[in-house]
Amino acid sequence: MTNHLYISIFKRKGGEGLKTKIINDNNRKQYESLFFGLENNETPLIIFFENMQNWFLLTNLRILFCSEGASSNLKNTDIIEVQPAIQEEFKDKIMDKEKFTRLKLKTRNNQFFTCKIEQGLPYNGLYQTLHFIMTNNVQTIE
Repeated sequence: MTNHLYISIFKRKGGEGLKTKIINDNNRKQYESLFFGLENNETPLIIFFENMQNWFLLTNLRILFCSEGASSNLKNTDIIEVQPAIQEEFKDKIMDKEKFTRLKLKTRNNQFFTCKIEQGLPYNGLYQTLHFIMTNNVQTIE
């Protein structure tokens, strides 16, 4: 059920792009190399794939991403804050929010992670999907 909800939010609030796709039977093989570390009960849902050094994968259980070769792996239930990485964008002289490509995630243990995703509709869709995940996590803490 969660899988359909995440994909529905992604489509409604944004959508696929050139490098961001909803995982389905037609494209699964293309990204299979990134699925080897997934658990048996884990389903890949949405992927941004630029190259092996820069990608983002949302599953029903985790967020896995690699940015400039540095990879991270976060449980969806650990995300308590999601926001545009405004300082990083401004530092690179990106002022138009439609051109933003980075989101900052905060976990329960106060760690911050910055992930890169595709600008435009994919950015909006993933931001809103992650915000939904975060909102449910914060409600369970309170």
